[in-house]
Amino acid sequence: MAIIVFRGLLGDDEDHSVIGDILAVRQLGEESKTSKFQLDPDESFESAILGHSNLVLDQGPLTVAALGWNPPEGSLHFHLSLLSLGGDAVHTPANLPSPEEVKVIERQLALLNTKNLTVLVGEGLDHALVREKRIEIRTAKPSEAVKNGLVASLPEGDSENELRRFIDDSVNVLAEQEFNRRRIDNGVAPINLCWPWGQGERQRIPNRAIELGFPWMVRTNSLAMRGLAKLSGFQAEKLPVFSEIDLVGLGKTIQRDHRSLTIIDIGSCPADDEQREAFHLRIEELGGKLVGPLLDWHKEAKGNLGFVATNRQGGGLLARCAPQNERDHFPFDERSVTEKRVEWMSLTRLLDLVI
Repeated sequence: MAIIVFRGLLGDDEDHSVIGDILAVRQLGEESKTSKFQLDPDESFESAILGHSNLVLDQGPLTVAALGWNPPEGSLHFHLSLLSLGGDAVHTPANLPSPEEVKVIERQLALLNTKNLTVLVGEGLDHALVREKRIEIRTAKPSEAVKNGLVASLPEGDSENELRRFIDDSVNVLAEQEFNRRRIDNGVAPINLCWPWGQGERQRIPNRAIELGFPWMVRTNSLAMRGLAKLSGFQAEKLPVFSEIDLVGLGKTIQRDHRSLTIIDIGSCPADDEQREAFHLRIEELGGKLVGPLLDWHKEAKGNLGFVATNRQGGGLLARCAPQNERDHFPFDERSVTEKRVEWMSLTRLLDLVI
């Protein structure tokens, strides 16, 4: 069974959705059985779709798990975000580091290791930090640091000076790097601040792979989802951002897998005219290069296939390709979210339903 999830493909209503532009998706609505779901306000998409009810995990342990590390029990795990600092003002860099910049950053991150703190190199602007022993500490999310400034957002609590020194040292080792000078000369925000947040300890959670009886493969661009997948006993691999996915190659890979969950974050339609046009072209490619060929494969090889589309309000649809006598012919778009005849399902039951 293969499940493909399109996060954000459904709009708030028909007028704001791009899903109607995909010819293959309209075909999907004619050949499937459709269900709808709605997450509770305190329920996370990542936990629910992997089958966990009422599970809340901190970002730090998920990032550490995603990176494949298994630190000592009782250690404290942080997510480590690379940010931009100018005076007291904190910003999120608009430009991801280039491959050349990544090499420099990784070398500099290694200089920040201490007796108690270990940096784990991650991806782009996202890394991890492990403290050998647990402490009671309050940290601010990057968004809070951007809003309130550096000084007002510094860690507070046990051993706060240790983390504050780590933050200060990160500025010292990154700020004067040549790539940051070039960034500033080119009017691009430097990458000169390491910000630890989302701390927590690794928890023991149900092994969903054992419960389902098969080691599913989870593909996603999200570090949090990859971390939760690994903690749940699944295999996990990184998927590029939507604009960079080889849709044809991905479709062929999905056809070869016996059990896989592929999560594609569509993102929002850009406001810029040129970018919006490119976005809509990419949506057309999604149908022609991925959805359409997978539907053809389903017909020819009788491969089990399911599609999920979500909106920004925690709701969505599941379409399971079905034999002629089981189809309900509800459209795979916003109309089915409000259609009373479409059956409700819990997203936590998704993997159990489609085996």
